[in-house]
Amino acid sequence: MFLGNQYVIGIDIGATWTRIALARVDGSIASRHVFRTPREGDRYTIANTIISSIRREFSNYLDNVKAIGIGTIGPLDLTQGMVINSPNVAIRTFEVAKPILEEFKKPVVMANDCVTAVWGEKYFGLGRGYSNIVYITISTGIGGGIIVDDTLLLGKMGNAHEIGHIVVDTSGKMECGCGGKGHWEAYASGANIPRFAYRLIDEWNLTQNERESPVYRAYLNRELTSELIYTYAKKGDSLALRIINEVNKYNIAGFENVINSYDPEIITVGGSVALRNPELVVEPIVRGIENSKGVVTARPRIDVTPLGDDIVLIGALALALYPPPNLVKKLRYLESISIDL
Repeated sequence: MFLGNQYVIGIDIGATWTRIALARVDGSIASRHVFRTPREGDRYTIANTIISSIRREFSNYLDNVKAIGIGTIGPLDLTQGMVINSPNVAIRTFEVAKPILEEFKKPVVMANDCVTAVWGEKYFGLGRGYSNIVYITISTGIGGGIIVDDTLLLGKMGNAHEIGHIVVDTSGKMECGCGGKGHWEAYASGANIPRFAYRLIDEWNLTQNERESPVYRAYLNRELTSELIYTYAKKGDSLALRIINEVNKYNIAGFENVINSYDPEIITVGGSVALRNPELVVEPIVRGIENSKGVVTARPRIDVTPLGDDIVLIGALALALYPPPNLVKKLRYLESISIDL
């Protein structure tokens, strides 16, 4: 049992930023520290940088820290507490949990970032009171975390949540960064929307009004970005809106697949693309699911997460405070030191 003078630490390891928070047992954050995720070094560099940051920022609290939670980009080998061949980090394979465990002699509970996020949603977000929850991030990539009947879904290595690689286009028009074709992420993620937009404009017969669009000028200059497309869509630009409408067809297909696969009561949505453009991303998805003929179960509630950009960090705190039993069983690295959760 956690006492009032005890703390937990949450760590969110992202491709660009790593964030660390010290929190009280009610989940409220007492202090936080943010730094750029190292891009050079060996397999221990990221863990060692985290250790140094914790010692520097939270040294006065370490005796009262009872557990550490980590949400990290993947793919993972959960049993060893490692990130394996990540496509989004310069140090592609690196140790995470074991060096931190051995340094601080505290329980360390680690999961994929989206899995971590959905656990945070269950305890501190819109998922409170629900047993079947899905979290979907629409950001640089597309990912998900799933809870079914209060059980966190993990898979054999902790990677049972790669919903961005659901096939939403059997023609395989767009190639995903993983090498597969027709994956949801290839059409609707922040990194791939510009690529999809170039292809659409190449194929479309544009009206004169669309050819006068700043989006078309950016297309000609090979300067398209997701941010530019959404910015002009908010202004009512016809070409930007036409592109976004196509993107949303694939978002709706992805949500249909997720709903039919996991039968959630609630889906919360986060990630930079969704959080910054809810009226152009989340609201069309909600309408699309309401009108869908392809959903075979009761429609879940779909809403933007209230945890915002902190959802993985808050999820990491939830892992430390309320470690999922099925996750703990997978963490063989915990056997390397005598610590009870």
